[in-house]
Amino acid sequence: MQWSPKPPIRIALLDDHALIREALSVRLSAEPDFNLQGVYSTSTQLLDAIRRETFDLLVLDYQLGDGELDGLRLIGLIRQRYPDLRIVIFSSAERPATVHMSIRTGANGFVGKSQNTDDLILAIRMAARGRLYLSPNIATELEKQPFSQSADDASPNKGEQGLLNYSELSPKESEVLRCCLAGLTVNQIAQKFSRSKKTISSQKQAAFRKLGIRTDAELFKLEAEISKTH
Repeated sequence: MQWSPKPPIRIALLDDHALIREALSVRLSAEPDFNLQGVYSTSTQLLDAIRRETFDLLVLDYQLGDGELDGLRLIGLIRQRYPDLRIVIFSSAERPATVHMSIRTGANGFVGKSQNTDDLILAIRMAARGRLYLSPNIATELEKQPFSQSADDASPNKGEQGLLNYSELSPKESEVLRCCLAGLTVNQIAQKFSRSKKTISSQKQAAFRKLGIRTDAELFKLEAEISKTH
């Protein structure tokens, strides 16, 4: 099968690990139908580049360093400002919940870093043609998950608003729940906001009590139920 669209797919890459940036730069540049126009290590660099240059597709790491936008906020921001850009997530955060929220927020594909790089190449080509890419294993996991890629669902955090704007929740409790819905663990949230694991755990449990739930599974179920009504 020939993969030679004209013009080539103009790609931007964001990853905060130098070795991954270097390896992917070599791999993507070897494809005749790809034009890797920019490689970035921070979300600020990427967003500045998008304002100045024209890209067809972004390959984004979901989890960046401290002080960076988290995956969902970055996807949502890009989708809101640049609705025609295709987004493929390339990440080690391969939990079904993370994949679910990424796609629902506006990503066009999700490739785990445990997968072969050939899968990323396929995902880029599929996304560039307006098709959703998920690995067979992830697709199986998500068969019962309520997500879509309609224009309404593409707005950032739309499905979460009713849950996270619950009046009883404090701003920090809402922030912790948003990160939980993004697939982050308590340890990761603590590192992200430079708080102790105990503080994050207490805020999470306080939010759970206010919502009348006890587990992460109940949180995702509640979020899904609320999103259906918006």
